[in-house]
Amino acid sequence: MAVLEFKSYTVNELSYRKNDLYKETNQNISINPKIEIKNTPRQDKIIVTVDVHIGSLAEKKNPFIVTASVSGEFVYHEKEDHNQVGIDTLIKKNAVAILYPYVRSLVSGITNASNQFPALILPTINVAQLLDEQSNRQEAAD
Repeated sequence: MAVLEFKSYTVNELSYRKNDLYKETNQNISINPKIEIKNTPRQDKIIVTVDVHIGSLAEKKNPFIVTASVSGEFVYHEKEDHNQVGIDTLIKKNAVAILYPYVRSLVSGITNASNQFPALILPTINVAQLLDEQSNRQEAAD
């Protein structure tokens, strides 16, 4: 049995909205996804949520706004953690790495279905770096 067991995932939100202010130019569109990670322990399982927000309706340079949110249910088997990696590390890094491809697929599908722009394929991410950056922003806000 694996130390971290992935049970299932749920799509919490998936939305696409065209930006009527967008002015088409010959320049490449710069898309900077904002990714947020949340962990919620519930009895014997952990729910990890990956939220992605792309674009804006307030700026002329963004053709659309996309929001995708996916939650995964995980079970940590402490007895199987022979290397003592720990629940925090497994959840923070491995769970996000498991869920992010689902988010990428959803974003690609919904932007392709718009029939206005090519499918947006989100870049792969360095999960550890992303979580460190998120933690640093949260500490600075506190």
